[in-house]
Amino acid sequence: MYSKFLLIFTLILSVYGRSQQTSNSPFTAYGLGEKGNDMLASFTGIGTCGLTYFDSTVFNPHNPATYNTLGQGQPLFTIGLNTQINQYTLGNKSSYRTTAYPDPFALAFTLKKHFGLAFGLRPFTEKGYEIVDTTVVGSDSIEYRYLGKGNINRFFIGLSSNILKLENTVLSVGANLGYLFGTTNNERNSRLLDNTPLDGGVSWNTLKVSSLHYEFGTYFKQTFLTNHHLTLAAVIEPMQKINATNDAYLFYGIIGDPEQYDTLGQNTGVKGNIRMPATVQFGLGYTFWFNDKKSNNNFRNSEIAFHTNYSRTDWTNFESSFENSPFSLLSTKIAIGLQYTPEREYLENAVSSKFYEKMHYRAGLYQNLLPYSISNVQLKDEGITLGIGLPIITQNTLSTINFGLSLGQRTSGAETGLNEKYLGIQLGISIAPSAYERWFRKLKLD
Repeated sequence: MYSKFLLIFTLILSVYGRSQQTSNSPFTAYGLGEKGNDMLASFTGIGTCGLTYFDSTVFNPHNPATYNTLGQGQPLFTIGLNTQINQYTLGNKSSYRTTAYPDPFALAFTLKKHFGLAFGLRPFTEKGYEIVDTTVVGSDSIEYRYLGKGNINRFFIGLSSNILKLENTVLSVGANLGYLFGTTNNERNSRLLDNTPLDGGVSWNTLKVSSLHYEFGTYFKQTFLTNHHLTLAAVIEPMQKINATNDAYLFYGIIGDPEQYDTLGQNTGVKGNIRMPATVQFGLGYTFWFNDKKSNNNFRNSEIAFHTNYSRTDWTNFESSFENSPFSLLSTKIAIGLQYTPEREYLENAVSSKFYEKMHYRAGLYQNLLPYSISNVQLKDEGITLGIGLPIITQNTLSTINFGLSLGQRTSGAETGLNEKYLGIQLGISIAPSAYERWFRKLKLD
């Protein structure tokens, strides 16, 4: 079992670490790209609330204090796939784009009774866009094309520990230490459309990132009246500088023909840093257990969980050694989610429960003020989510399959501005050993 986990982990790491385009949004043109697109399918369904949702079947990289909530000797390996369909409109013009890329993946397990450890790979920022604009000059036309691609990945290792664990009260803290690496490219070219051959200029800018990164998390859980649970959580990503190297080139030649060009200027190997602003997140969760009557005087042990998260990032504190700050706004996000489980004790009642009673049903909504503006109007990202969790109960394993669906839009509210509508479809798989193959178990001879 150990070797299988390590083999799968190594194969995915080698594939994921390669350069890939994971976005088609023009909003990723700013800075290092778009940040925060690493939500797992388990949390997408509840409105992207990732701070207060945790149990022995869920790996939660969004709050490092939760790693020790997994089952003893039952580690979780998490992987998934994210597909997104986007429609962009500007005036009477529209275009469709589709992307598919792997979700964050990691391996997490508990140590002793109070510690949890996790490590894996998550995206940090994503860049992928193509913008074309044409201007008529006299009897000719000039086409301006702006392209960007690349991503910054984050390899992390996290540790959590209970600092208070009583019968009805738990206080836990944790931290993730990560290494950021990756490359982003911004290209700008212009050409005369009526000329043959199509000659023009190209500006090419490459940013290579290699730096440490860290974040801290905590949660407090209080049980009262036996079946009521209140959870408070917080995660802070402090302001920190990211080391980077910039290469800039300016060419003139035949657009589309890399063999015919002249180098007008270059400035390579310029070292500097990018100051990322602090992000603060708060979460509140409330869970209620109750007996739901079935037929023949049987009862289900049902559960309803409510979650809400709030985050805040002041992008006016963004600074870069390589460009003027493109941000001047405060970004906030609020999310609300609900989960209903007809039979929460599905392992104990596997025989008497129907399959649909063991599933997790999720719904939520969110609204995010983005750090961009069009015509002095700040853009909003808002949407609704649905999700479902399917437990795999063969041999009492804690493995699950999760689906998440998000439907939203990014808009300034102006019909003449750039608007984006999107449909996100996520698949997440959590693999755990069975109850008969637990890790870190001392073998005893009869």
